[in-house]
Amino acid sequence: MSRKLLERGRRKLERQLPLNNQFAKNKINEKSEKSKLPIPERWEDFARLCRIRSGNKVINFDPYNYQIKLSDAIDNHFGTVVTKSRQLGITEAVACKFLHKACKNPGYAAVILSKSQVDSSNIAKRIRRMVDGLTDYIDLATDSLTDLQIKNGGRLIFRPSTPNGTRGLESISDVLFDEAGFVVDIERIYTSTLPATEMVGDEARIVILSTPAGRSGFYWERLASGNPSGKDIDSICAAIKSDLIAPAQFWTDENQWCKAVLHWKAHPIYTNIPNYLESIRTKKQLSQSAVEQEYNLSFEVSEVNIFSPDLVRACSIGSFRPPNLYRNSWVESSTYYLGIDTSTTGDDYTVAVVLECTRQSANLVAMYRERKHSLDYNLTHIKKLIADYRPHKVGVEVTGGVGQVYLEELSKFDSSPEFVAIRTTKDSKVSMVDRLLLALEQKYLGLAE
Repeated sequence: MSRKLLERGRRKLERQLPLNNQFAKNKINEKSEKSKLPIPERWEDFARLCRIRSGNKVINFDPYNYQIKLSDAIDNHFGTVVTKSRQLGITEAVACKFLHKACKNPGYAAVILSKSQVDSSNIAKRIRRMVDGLTDYIDLATDSLTDLQIKNGGRLIFRPSTPNGTRGLESISDVLFDEAGFVVDIERIYTSTLPATEMVGDEARIVILSTPAGRSGFYWERLASGNPSGKDIDSICAAIKSDLIAPAQFWTDENQWCKAVLHWKAHPIYTNIPNYLESIRTKKQLSQSAVEQEYNLSFEVSEVNIFSPDLVRACSIGSFRPPNLYRNSWVESSTYYLGIDTSTTGDDYTVAVVLECTRQSANLVAMYRERKHSLDYNLTHIKKLIADYRPHKVGVEVTGGVGQVYLEELSKFDSSPEFVAIRTTKDSKVSMVDRLLLALEQKYLGLAE
């Protein structure tokens, strides 16, 4: 009997029964549950039943070979560490694998830890779309977006990466640490999460994945340590980019963890796009270094080495302009801006820079940069810059608290510029640095020699 006929019969029988006949309703529900189709044993077969968004369409999830290999690797190792190009569908594939396990095992529970609450919600929505397409196979026991409980099955929990992200949860079978290279306190989060897997024993699975984020920190150490001879991460990434080896590499380290390096060339669609990286850079207006990091497995970018010395030298084509020279060579089409980054005490610098901006370029014409001076000393010199160069806008970084004092004092000194309070976060700083890199690469920003 077909699924449609069974469902039609269930609805007809339900209409004929009194509303208070709970026993009859239970029988109907029991019959409905028994009529559910069996869940496929292999993850890739299950995935093909799921619906995902691809571009502006919703299609069935047909896993690529590298996603299937990763699924098998997760099955065969307690821990798996992945470095990858962006937009390969790895997070979605791993979360879908966890969904497959939840559909088959009532005792199963998995946690997907994302970089932020927004990322966590986005992944949860993608998995919920998969669930909505599996009505012939499963039903949900809850309506929560970020805590999916499968009826007669397991549970998927979506949370942002915080040290308390898994506290209070019962025994956890699998954990995904998404974009681990960019999560603050990731080592502390990992340490606090692991005890929740103890009761599962050898059946537990840990997946740590990220795009490259420099050669330091917890994620890099997990990826680069314990590898056998010939499995140096930098050498493997270089060989992939040079087409010397396959773009999807898997191996087992000395601790029996799986390591995986997945490059965009493993994707059958991207590899057929002419000049793929250049098209990404142009379309998304990214700096070349950002493209290399996000899409081309480059670990060069780190917090201590962001700007290439060659790039800085290439843009050092200007010079500081004294105020008297500035006044004698007024450029009517220019607009002047002053940006201030404050500090308190210690070795950090208080910096104020003046930019002369046109449609074609932005040039550094003046700068104050000092440390270990008092608030009054710094304010005196910054006020002189405002008086000399008469900026259109003055931006003051106020995140640390002391910047607010600078903003208020400078506003009292001169009310003609527009004063802007700038509050930064880790994500906004990354975005700002990336825009600065793009300006340098396009030779829009001229630095003083």
